[in-house]
Amino acid sequence: MLRNSLFASGKFRHLPAIAIVRNSTRSSSTAKPLDAGTQKEVLHHENHASEWWNQNGTMGALHALNMIRVPFIRDGIVSRGTVKPDYVNTTKVLLGQNILEVGCGGGLLTEHLARLGAQVTGIDLGEKLLEAAREHLKCSSPELTTKVVYKMEPVDQHAKANCECYDAVIVSEVLEHVNDKVALLEASVRTLKPGGSIFITTLNKTLPSWFGGVILSEYVLNLVPKGTHHWDKMISPLDVQRILDTSKFIQGFIVRIALAILIPTPVPFFTCSSVVNCQTVLVNGSTYDFWSNTWRWINNNQMCYALQAVKQPHREYN
Repeated sequence: MLRNSLFASGKFRHLPAIAIVRNSTRSSSTAKPLDAGTQKEVLHHENHASEWWNQNGTMGALHALNMIRVPFIRDGIVSRGTVKPDYVNTTKVLLGQNILEVGCGGGLLTEHLARLGAQVTGIDLGEKLLEAAREHLKCSSPELTTKVVYKMEPVDQHAKANCECYDAVIVSEVLEHVNDKVALLEASVRTLKPGGSIFITTLNKTLPSWFGGVILSEYVLNLVPKGTHHWDKMISPLDVQRILDTSKFIQGFIVRIALAILIPTPVPFFTCSSVVNCQTVLVNGSTYDFWSNTWRWINNNQMCYALQAVKQPHREYN
């Protein structure tokens, strides 16, 4: 788990299973076995796969979240200047954008992004969740079948074959279900092109978010199944920013010196496998009004937040 102290510093939604699918294909058998904690998270979410697309069920808040997270992602991509001017202010504003969604679950966000014209790859570790995603795509959104690809594999494995392939990477409602957040974010960023954006939504690690996101939503109002969220897995936006802003200068420096001694030829200072090096450009606070099943932006991030960070260009020293 990642705590604030890791860096020496100081809704109530149902998340996709932690992680990560070409439509009905499973990743290679060389993948590492899941640890017990990850298996538990995956199983918890797979138990609700059949109701993933029911807007009036336990996924209601997650469906409602699309009303603010889709525009957040859309506008964030447009703001980077990678969208062709002819597509801005159209219903296909993301046409030509290649997007990865890490922890896509049953595909609620995946399909929305595809409807805006993007080519979207959704990866997850929950087989039943991906079956639900593929079934909905086939039966309810057949026009999107050429725009969406689902793969069952962890993001670190996906990154090995897809280094710097994507214009944007989405990690929405996933971090609060992951123990090793550093590894997940590093692998996610490896798939991102320099200049591309990573978008994250999650719960903050505060008493208000614990009371609202766990006590009220799970044990009082029964908005989501008990055991969905855990205090020790929540993370503050400051700690997320510190992970993303890390360029691993020291590690790269050591590797560079070692290679210079062993191989007396110019070697890039940074490599795809060692770079995080993102700059956070936006953090918005959000909250969920359970009585109206709506999300809204607020002036603080004590409850939940959405973050956008941009991958910086490589720096090389020869």
